[in-house]
Amino acid sequence: MPKFDESMESMVDTFLFETGELLENLDEILMRAEQAEEISMIEESDIAEIFRTMHTIKGSAAMMGLQNMSTLAHAMEDMFFIIREKTYVRTDKAALFDLLYKSSDALKAELENLTDEDIPLTDFSEMIGHIHDLAAFFKGEGGNTEEQSDDVPADIFDDNEPADMLTYKLIYDDACQMPSARAIVLIRKLGAFAEVCRTIPPDMDDDNADGQIKNAGLYIKLVTDDRNAVEKMISAALNVENFELFTRDKLKAKSGGEKGGNNEISIPEGVFLPDDGDELLTYRVTYSESCAMPSARAIVLLRKLGAVSEVCRTLPHDMDADDADDAIKKNGLYIKLITDDTAAVEKMLQSGINVESAVKVDKSDAEKEAPKAGAAEKAEPQKTENKAETQAEHSPKPAAKAQKKEHKEQSMLTVKLEKLDKLLELVSEIVITESAVTSSPDLRELDTNLDRFNKSSRELKKLTDELQDVVMSLRMVPVSTAFQKMNRVVRDMNNTLKKNANLVFRGEDTEVDKSIIDMLGDPLMHIVRNAVDHGIETPEERAASGKKNPPTVTLSAGYESNEVVISCKDNGAGMDAAKIMAKAKKNGLLTKPESEYTEREIFNFVVAAGFSTNETVTQYSGRGVGMDVVKQNIEKVGGKLTVNSKLGKGSTFTIRIPLSLSIVDVLSVEIGSSNISIPALSVREAFSCTAENVITDPDGNEFVYLRDKCLPLIRLGEKLQLNTDITDPTEGICIYCREGAYEAVLLADSIVCDQQVVVKPFSPLLDGLHLKEAGLAGCSILGDGSITIILDMLSLLGGEKGEETSNG
Repeated sequence: MPKFDESMESMVDTFLFETGELLENLDEILMRAEQAEEISMIEESDIAEIFRTMHTIKGSAAMMGLQNMSTLAHAMEDMFFIIREKTYVRTDKAALFDLLYKSSDALKAELENLTDEDIPLTDFSEMIGHIHDLAAFFKGEGGNTEEQSDDVPADIFDDNEPADMLTYKLIYDDACQMPSARAIVLIRKLGAFAEVCRTIPPDMDDDNADGQIKNAGLYIKLVTDDRNAVEKMISAALNVENFELFTRDKLKAKSGGEKGGNNEISIPEGVFLPDDGDELLTYRVTYSESCAMPSARAIVLLRKLGAVSEVCRTLPHDMDADDADDAIKKNGLYIKLITDDTAAVEKMLQSGINVESAVKVDKSDAEKEAPKAGAAEKAEPQKTENKAETQAEHSPKPAAKAQKKEHKEQSMLTVKLEKLDKLLELVSEIVITESAVTSSPDLRELDTNLDRFNKSSRELKKLTDELQDVVMSLRMVPVSTAFQKMNRVVRDMNNTLKKNANLVFRGEDTEVDKSIIDMLGDPLMHIVRNAVDHGIETPEERAASGKKNPPTVTLSAGYESNEVVISCKDNGAGMDAAKIMAKAKKNGLLTKPESEYTEREIFNFVVAAGFSTNETVTQYSGRGVGMDVVKQNIEKVGGKLTVNSKLGKGSTFTIRIPLSLSIVDVLSVEIGSSNISIPALSVREAFSCTAENVITDPDGNEFVYLRDKCLPLIRLGEKLQLNTDITDPTEGICIYCREGAYEAVLLADSIVCDQQVVVKPFSPLLDGLHLKEAGLAGCSILGDGSITIILDMLSLLGGEKGEETSNG
């Protein structure tokens, strides 16, 4: 069964994305707010942000027809309303945040299930009940039901409304916690049979809407040709206890006479001027008490009114004035306008955000309110002056301010990731095609001068490089996006394991490709869990070992050559190499004699499938799954995971991932008939070697003496098992390369060119060959259609043996 109405299908992706972003941000805010010692000490900005977040999710979910999510968000919003207004008499911080985190997790899980039509919507009634119970506890009272008010809105009927307009009053039952959400759904459904002109309250997203509906009911004014269908739909609506057709006669019966709402309005001076024409209409707009800046709402409303009317002046005159908000709150907003479509104007006024009422005011009302004639005459010159002032100044100001705001709204654009992926693919193809054109063998056969062609090709390469840089920058996001999610992981584990671990970030502003961020989420979670569960000791164990520094897990990120290096370091117990070797031997993981394993190789057993050092299974580890998946996911994007540890000091898990997963600058060299690409960022210089500079040690290892350094010589032909006629270093070309802490000289037959290539990862079918460990990162198609192999410089230069890592 579809979970969304057909009319909302186009909004599903946007809803899922925006709500997901809000929930991720919510976790960060909750983590920050939880640091306060007492609920009363939570920053007001954090409380307001949580309140706004839940209010937004409530409204969005209600619009999409997801009443379960909307009601849960509304309950969370109500909880923080109590905290914001400080109406609590007692508190329980631990219970509050546990319940908020559970609610946030429930909403996230529901988001993931929404795209699967086979999974029904979750019933959150039990969780909502817990929130209501906690709210009652905070207030020190039970939930008292408010009595329904008999007060009728003053603007329920308008003399200018069509004769066939119907007015319905709906009463929702006491069990309905969020009647505004139910009203949104009902009004949308009524659109199939009627034209809903306006409602009271007019804005269902207003903070006071639920209270108004519970207190006075919901009024719906509509025009329809099928009254039976409308009333049948209303009677079948969820939580509607009863409804009635509300007429002017019933209003008279309730009020005991004709409505005289306008006579009770105190109209300030300056609203009506002697030379106001009969065509000039006057409206008084009042805003709800929750509206903090009615002047800003007024600016937006005036701009919208410009589409259906000519706004002549307002009172107050200047919405930018410091006292504009106070004036509107005290007297309301008066709008003087000329229009040919009164109905459209009034509908727009009633639908304005935070508008509580909008009524038409006649000049006769002002005359009844006017004091003595002498006082009126005395005020006349100022009125005339005000009119000239407002005609000259007021109208452009709201428009100018609105245009400025509009510009800001257009400065950010949300784009689907698949579109950026497609764009990157096209740029990659452009790079390959450019190489095919500029290196075409046909050009070598031409006898003509190619200076102009070469100049144009250089300009094309420059533009291609700029295009690539722009496309890559579009995909770059800070790694903090992935880091921040780990706060919640550590928080939950601390509560369960009582280890009080601190999580520290370093280099979180480092930007990486969006695809890397998407990949990092699951591996980082497993690595951080491993650090807290396996690495960090209990407070008693740390005290026994004499550790006085706080237990800490440090996530750091940075650039190294052409790679992003992300590490997770803990200052816990470290790993016992002998214990790991014994477990690996027991599990049958050894592929060579024990004595031949280096310490780094032994530590890497912890990422083998089915391997775990925990003797007992916990909710976080012990099953031997997780870390092997981490390694596989990292290697899928051309990355590498290494493990290092010092017993008693701590462990470090290091992830190395190519900075760009698509296009890299390389130096192409020939080895026999094969083309090999060396990442340009690793190349320091290329030179011809003399016999005196080649040194061989007693073990047969070759070195090249270069500027007071003895650098290892790596013969690429031998290393990669490629046939070549160049065996003497003096006959080939030597290339000095450096990657991280490792450096060496590579021997090749000759240099072909420097160029850009599109990296293609090796097929998963070749995983068993351990190509990355052998120094191969991937391959690429050259412009002439041939294949080139791209080297993994860290593995090739000896990085797989690992650096010594110091753990504090």
